[in-house]
Amino acid sequence: MGCSGLLILGFVLNVAHCLDILGLSEEPVLEITHNITAVLGEDVYLRCIYLGESKIESAEWKRKINSKMKTKRLAGFTDGKPFSRENISSPVSLTNLTVKMKVHSVEAEGEYLCEFESEAESDSGSVFLTVIARPDIQILVNAETINGSDYQAVSCSAVGGRPVPQITWLVDGRSPSDYPFTVSVSETVHSNGTSTLSSILRFPTHLQDEDSVTCVVQHPTLPNPKLTRVRVETYTRPNVTIKAEMVQQGGSEFWVVSCISSGGRPDADIALALNTDEELQRENNTDSDTQTNSVLLPVTVYEGRNVTCVFDHPTFTHKVSRVITLPSFYLSGVQLLLSGLGSNRDDLQGTESLELQDGQSDTVINLQVTGNVPHYNVTCKKDGGPLPEGVELVGSNLTVHGPVNHQHAGLYEFLFSYRHLKATLKFNVTVTQPVPPTIHVDFHTKDGHKVIECSAADAVPAANMSWLLPEGVSEVSWFNFTSHNGSHSVRGVLLLPACSPWELTAECVINHPAFEKPENRSITLPLCARPNITINSSFEWKDGDKFTKVDCSVDSVAPAATITWHVGNSDNSISYLSETEVQADGLVSARSSAHFVSSLYSGQNLTCTVEHPSLEAPEKRTIHILVQKAPLMSVSVVRQQDSPLWLAVCDCRGEDVETNLAWVLPENVKGQTSLHLKNEGRVRKARLTYLFPLALHEGQDLTCAYHFEHGATEKKTIHIPRYYISSVRVLNHTTPLQSRYGDEAITHRLALQEDHHSQRVLLRVEGNVPEYNLNCKRSDGSFVQMDGTAMVFQSELTEQDEGLYSCQASFYHHTATVNIQVEVTSEDKLFALVVMICMSSALAIIPIFLVILWVYCKGNSKNKYKKKDSLSALTSLMQEPGSPEVKKPAVTENNSKDYAQLVSYSIVIDVKTTV
Repeated sequence: MGCSGLLILGFVLNVAHCLDILGLSEEPVLEITHNITAVLGEDVYLRCIYLGESKIESAEWKRKINSKMKTKRLAGFTDGKPFSRENISSPVSLTNLTVKMKVHSVEAEGEYLCEFESEAESDSGSVFLTVIARPDIQILVNAETINGSDYQAVSCSAVGGRPVPQITWLVDGRSPSDYPFTVSVSETVHSNGTSTLSSILRFPTHLQDEDSVTCVVQHPTLPNPKLTRVRVETYTRPNVTIKAEMVQQGGSEFWVVSCISSGGRPDADIALALNTDEELQRENNTDSDTQTNSVLLPVTVYEGRNVTCVFDHPTFTHKVSRVITLPSFYLSGVQLLLSGLGSNRDDLQGTESLELQDGQSDTVINLQVTGNVPHYNVTCKKDGGPLPEGVELVGSNLTVHGPVNHQHAGLYEFLFSYRHLKATLKFNVTVTQPVPPTIHVDFHTKDGHKVIECSAADAVPAANMSWLLPEGVSEVSWFNFTSHNGSHSVRGVLLLPACSPWELTAECVINHPAFEKPENRSITLPLCARPNITINSSFEWKDGDKFTKVDCSVDSVAPAATITWHVGNSDNSISYLSETEVQADGLVSARSSAHFVSSLYSGQNLTCTVEHPSLEAPEKRTIHILVQKAPLMSVSVVRQQDSPLWLAVCDCRGEDVETNLAWVLPENVKGQTSLHLKNEGRVRKARLTYLFPLALHEGQDLTCAYHFEHGATEKKTIHIPRYYISSVRVLNHTTPLQSRYGDEAITHRLALQEDHHSQRVLLRVEGNVPEYNLNCKRSDGSFVQMDGTAMVFQSELTEQDEGLYSCQASFYHHTATVNIQVEVTSEDKLFALVVMICMSSALAIIPIFLVILWVYCKGNSKNKYKKKDSLSALTSLMQEPGSPEVKKPAVTENNSKDYAQLVSYSIVIDVKTTV
């Protein structure tokens, strides 16, 4: 009892120690944050709260000064009064020592102690403060020249950071590759515990296409990486051109040839190649992103010469040249053009006489100079004197203000000159009286068009003609001018569509100086007859598919109608064939046929759209494509009552169902089939049946096929299950009896009680059959009464009921049998059997017990013949139990070993046999 108490006490103490280690023995006394990170220059809170129930007398914060456990008092309560030092605020209360501290330097990093004193105990905790410093990001871009090449050096510095920041670079959102970028990093440690990390990204300017780079700084004080983007210089390929402009200085003309470079960075090098040693006036100008290098060249000296500008830039693989050829001036002649009301003469070059009509107004004579001179001087004369009043030369136009009269008649002379180049024009102006034209209008039909002709003949001067048509009517027209004996004729031809849905009125408008106002001649064209549109459809079967052909015919006057096809309400078109035929009466017949598989557009509307000039809007004809309904088919299988055959039924229902139903059966299989037809209005029903034994198609598919006239086939299939009866099981407790012949079935031995009523033998059929017949009979062939799946013995059993019973379950050709050996027992027989079993078991155990006891006792003896006696004693077990008088053989040294093995083997066999 004492030992038990000590064990229990030790267990309790061990559990208490473990709970104390895990912190589970009691609730924490202090609420404190052990590790705090502060940012240099910012405030930090040291938090320590007492949660216990003792009365606190004093509390304070201390700081460890060095590793020798020296401390320095910072803030707290003494005698109930708060105190604080340096940059620390006063605590909240005696049990809440939370204070705010300003972190001025890195030296604030270290361990701080929180202590609470009471009468009973002292509680303390520690806080380790880590000081970090937020770096200041500085970035600078410098241009460098290394080995004659321009470089960009971008410096990014994280100043005053703690711990050391990380600096990376991004160019176009990606980390720069090794070439052409180089990165150098340096670190400087400051006396205040912080450090500065500098990273310099260097690259050749001409190999960098991006105009900015980004410095990425990562540091614990930054919630996200700090991205600083800075613009850098890049090279840009310039656009280079050359141009020449003429200027006048001091009464002389000069070419200003300019070499221009725009949009480039850096500036391009520009040189002018002139192949001359004379000193020329040059000018260089740079305006924003455009460079201009100009030279002043005398026009007379450099006429027809080439000037070359040579441009060089770092982005060029080689120097680029631009060449301009200064023009050579010429003045070859003057053309005379007459414009204004009352004249339709276009080109009068080389004419010696110009005819103007008396009273003609707003007359303008255009003098076109042939040449490339920049300007020219003009000298004008009439009959050797000045121009008459009201006639002046404005630019290159000789204008007659007011109506023409006889004073404007005479010889006009014009001299055009530019330096040494000259051209002369002379023409004689005559003024005549106007003669009105003879007007005639006619029309006829030709090549599918209405041709309207309007003529104004024998007029002086020529009449001016135009056409006036209704809005929206397109036309083709032209005019012919002829002259004979000083009179002029104009013929206008107008082409209009031969067919129109409206009446069209066309007007011919004639203007002439002899008319006070324009003369109009009109002609009205009648509307066209409407076309005759017909549509029809037909069907045909081809290669097992039903095709629909729809024809749309249009008989109309010329031109032929345009026919298109559309399906449904959408604009989806289908392919079609069209042909046109001109009939004897002049009418045009247009036909279009659409040919398609009927199933593609079953149940939809097919529209023929006709467009013709006689129609105000396209006309449509629609035909509905009927839905081709397939016959409804179904198949089923039923079991026949009082018949070993099964019946397969195939039903087909539709509008055009014929007798071409058939069962698809394997080869060499002939079944009994029959077909029945029935009409219900427009619907026809067909039923095809097939009688077959289950064993013939068990586990197979039976297919019924309907053959259409065009060769297609509709099929329906039903599966015939595969049934089985694996066994008949006896649910009562039985003992299996195996026959000595391996092929015979196992017999189940079943014991029933004598003198008992309504005893049952419960059976269960294993398999997937939907139903079965179960019969049991005795060995003499008589049947036993069955109640469902149970064999029933209604009366009291006697020894005459013993014997072999056979039970068979059957479903068509599937059978399974079980054999049952029924034995009838009583309570007296059962008691006798138990007594015999117990006595035999006791007789088997007693000898074993005696042997073990004898060996145990004999083991204490020190007789030298111990081994031999033991062997001889055990040897007696080899004798027959019923023959105790048989003597054991003598054991010698030679055979003692073999004999011992034999004895041991006999014991094992005897023990196993007994068991």
